[in-house]
Order: sequence, then C-alpha cells, then structure tokens
Amino acid sequence: MIAGKEISPRRRAVIIAFRSLPTPISFEKIKEATGVATSTANDIWLHATKNAHEARIITGIPDPLNTPLSLKELITSSNLDSNTRSGRPALLSKEDKDRLVAFIKRDFNTRRMHMVDIQREAGFPHISISTLLRALKERKIGAYREEFKPILTLENKKIRLVRIVPTYKAVIGD
Repeated sequence: MIAGKEISPRRRAVIIAFRSLPTPISFEKIKEATGVATSTANDIWLHATKNAHEARIITGIPDPLNTPLSLKELITSSNLDSNTRSGRPALLSKEDKDRLVAFIKRDFNTRRMHMVDIQREAGFPHISISTLLRALKERKIGAYREEFKPILTLENKKIRLVRIVPTYKAVIGD
C-alpha cells in the first residue's frame, strides 16, 4: 500500500533538472514550484545521482577527473521510475481473480455454495477463505445470505391473524 501520492516521472525530471542547474534551486523553492515535500525531493535527487554514478561504473568508462554528472545522465528512465515496492506478493493474480469470479457466476448453485466448497472446487485449496472473500469483495461480489422464512401451519396462521387484527383495527380506526 502506498503511503502518499505517487510522484510522476515528469515531476521527478523537473526536480532533477532544478537541482542540476549551474546554481541549484533549493528544495524549499522546488517544493513551492512542484508541490513535492522537501524530503521527497531530496530523496529523488539522491536516488538519481546514485543511479547515474552506478550507471557510469557499469558502462566501464573511466572517469579519473570525476566530472560532474550531466542532465542527460541524471534523467534516464531508471532514475525517473520509482523504486520497486517491497512487501509480500499477492497470492491471487488478476487472472486468478477473474477465474474465481467466473466460477461463482457460472450458475445459481455456485452462487449459493459455502466458501469451503468454492475454495476446493474453484481450485484454490492453498488460499485462505478470507483472501478469497477479500478478492470477491474487491470485485463487488458479496456473500449470499439466504433469507429464512418460517413455514407456517394453518394453526399458526390463525394465531397470527388473531393477534394482528385488533392492532390493525386500532391503527385504521374501525
């Protein structure tokens, strides 16, 4: 989950360009111009310079004078892309979620199945029920709740009618 807004590659390029000018613009002024927090702009700048230095080393071009990095070196696709996110990978891919939804929407009986049965028959015995429910909720498919209606005998119907008629007459005013 991303904590804040993702910074676009174009905005990253602007930050790098501002900092690589002959007289670098301060992070405070960059914040005013781009709306990116000073600490985030600093992180983007450090990430770009580190990657550009690593790219120089990988290419094997000797640089005994340690010349300053050019704007072209700083603004490359690897510097403008954000870092890959760490964390646990998702158990269900988009295709798996599509397959789960297709299984459930197959017919009326599959919509009424218990989650344990869906888990087994859809081919996801290794994935927990809560993960499957979360995937279905993400696709706007909720749990099926069957409404319980008691079966009334003729005797129970008469008893209810005796209770309801006086209340009905009181409300109507008969």
